[in-house]
Amino acid sequence: MKIHKFSIILSIPFIILLVVIGYYIYQAPRSNYLVYALIPLTPLMLIYMFSPQIDYWWLSNNPVELDDRLLKMLNQTNPRYKQLNNDDKEEFNKRLVLFTAAREFIGKGMESDNNDVPYDIKNLICQIPVTMTLDRSPSSFKKWERVVLYKHPFPSPRFKFLHTMETEAEDGVVILSLEHVEKALIQKGHHYDVGWHAYAEAFIKDNPKENYPDLPTDIWESIEKISPQNKQQILATLGFGNIDALPVLINLYFNYRVDFESTLPDIARSLDKIFRPNFRA
Repeated sequence: MKIHKFSIILSIPFIILLVVIGYYIYQAPRSNYLVYALIPLTPLMLIYMFSPQIDYWWLSNNPVELDDRLLKMLNQTNPRYKQLNNDDKEEFNKRLVLFTAAREFIGKGMESDNNDVPYDIKNLICQIPVTMTLDRSPSSFKKWERVVLYKHPFPSPRFKFLHTMETEAEDGVVILSLEHVEKALIQKGHHYDVGWHAYAEAFIKDNPKENYPDLPTDIWESIEKISPQNKQQILATLGFGNIDALPVLINLYFNYRVDFESTLPDIARSLDKIFRPNFRA
């Protein structure tokens, strides 16, 4: 059996004990049984508070295999993943499991805000930062602990108009429109990938001192030779009137490597020094 949430398993005995104590309290409400309720409540509170660390420790020592359906989707939608050898894929899979376990997912704009985001959606979002930093330290993106998913484009306190992605460095939050994330994954090339753009932006905010390439004034002309979408389509998808070109380039660098290298060889070499990709011809 695959155990992704060891914290839940750890909680079961204390929950059972709490139910038993609760039964006795119900039977004798004036008794001293209420004091005994603290015995299971205290560890339950600690398990709840430290559940991400508990689950991360468990998965680090008891790695689980990804579902076949998820592996198939990775091979279909991730150009880098399908070119990795078996050993590199095994390392990628391990990092993906651990990275996903360490993130808190919050669904917004639904019947009720909750963390019940499907397993495959979590992993297909987290495969983006894992791909981006596979040749870097596994602790990359460490402070970006939360992913907020809206069903559709959303406004925010910072940007009061509808948009499809946002990154909050102070809070370590990546905010995405799930509708647009799914479109980009399922219909690759037909929609600009807001997930990749968001994590590229987060990477830049997290690593401001990297030696990023100087971009020429006509960079968007080159971008439009690589990207299936032109500048206006990209802006319309993101919901912004103007954006920095660097996150777009990082997105294209990973997803359209061959065209990127032939169109922008110098910038490709500069990004190689940052990401050191392990592409195979």
